[in-house]
Parts: sequence; C-alpha cells; structure tokens
Amino acid sequence: MEIRELIIYSNRIKEQEAFYKNVLGFQCSEIINNRFVINAGETKLVLEKSTKEFFYHFAFLIPTGSINAAIDYLEKKSVQLLPLHGDKIIHFDTGQAIYFYDEDGNIVEFIERPTLDYPTRSDFSVNSILKLNEIGLPVSEPKKMIKKLINEFGIQPIKNAPYNDRICWGGDFNGAIIVIKENRNWLPTEKPGMINDLSIKYIAAGQEYNLIIVNNKIKKGY
Repeated sequence: MEIRELIIYSNRIKEQEAFYKNVLGFQCSEIINNRFVINAGETKLVLEKSTKEFFYHFAFLIPTGSINAAIDYLEKKSVQLLPLHGDKIIHFDTGQAIYFYDEDGNIVEFIERPTLDYPTRSDFSVNSILKLNEIGLPVSEPKKMIKKLINEFGIQPIKNAPYNDRICWGGDFNGAIIVIKENRNWLPTEKPGMINDLSIKYIAAGQEYNLIIVNNKIKKGY
C-alpha cells in the first residue's frame, strides 16, 4: 500500500500552518484561509479548517539511520518528544520511532523501517522524509471496518500483525491504516483515540483508491 494524499481537519489552521512551515520546516503549498498542503516526500498531507475538534495519529517514514539526527533536529526547534518509560525512541520488531504533538494535539510519528529498501543516511531534515507511512483510524468496531477495507478497498492485513477487537493493522510496511477501537490509547501516550473524519488516496495492488471517512462510515471518493 502506498499512501498518496491524506486530508485531515483542524480547528487551529493558522497555528498548524505556522508549526509545520516555520517550526518543522516543511514546504507548504496551496495555502489559503481554509486549507494548506504539506509536501512530505512522495506524499501530501492536507489540513482543512473545521469547526469540529479532531485529533489524529499519523506517521512519516524517515531514512534508516537518521532517527538520532531527527531527535536533535526536533529538540533544537524546542519540539518536546513523547517518551515511553523515559525512552525517546520506541523500538518495534520492524523499526523504531519517535513521537511528538503538533498544534492540534495530533500524535505525529517519525519512523524508521529497516526492512524497506530505501537509502540509509545519518543526517536529517524534513526534506529527507520519504512519505506518509501510517494513519490511525479509531472506530466503534475495528473488525467490521477492516473487513470492509479488505473486501471493498484493496487493504490487506499484514501477516502476523495485530488483528483483534482492539486493533487491526491493514496495509503493509510501505503504508498502513491502523484501525483501533475508539478510546484505545495511542502509543506512547495515554490519549484515547477518537472517531475522526478524513480522506485518503492510496494505491493497493496496483489500483488507485480514494476513501472518505465521515462519522465512522466509509465511502468511495472520486
């Protein structure tokens, strides 16, 4: 699965624009009063203004070997990392990651995945970010949602990945939709996931998809 574009919603759009553009240093385009586009490697993250309050969890893929430089980069910009048991870097079987909040309280992740065939590097800037790698999707019934994604929208579960009533990992290590039970805490915080609205464009098994998710329901976009 390859994520191409992710649209999320913000009720602090100006603060978010300043954070991503001026603090983190992302290149932004199509900046208007109600939306702006963050260019992240091969992908686009679009923030649109909303009167509703949402928060999301999403991840950017960074080159293997750059995570310590990413920590230095963020800390020099006074971005506070979210540790787990005192550790800034959280280790997984398939990689390692760091986390921080943006101005909407979204849990943003930078993750290395050494199993993927991308060049390694020891330095870091936002220009070295490869792409969006994950989006979290809290729902009322994770198994029901993942079955719909599998049957209708080309999403497949990763072999041996979590698949239960609380979390279902769909996609692969290049790109994933992580479906969780609403109110389950997002790692590494004690902040429970909330049902969100979002739109996502991606490629799975060579086919392009455009999904719109509103009020815990999913439909095909055009």
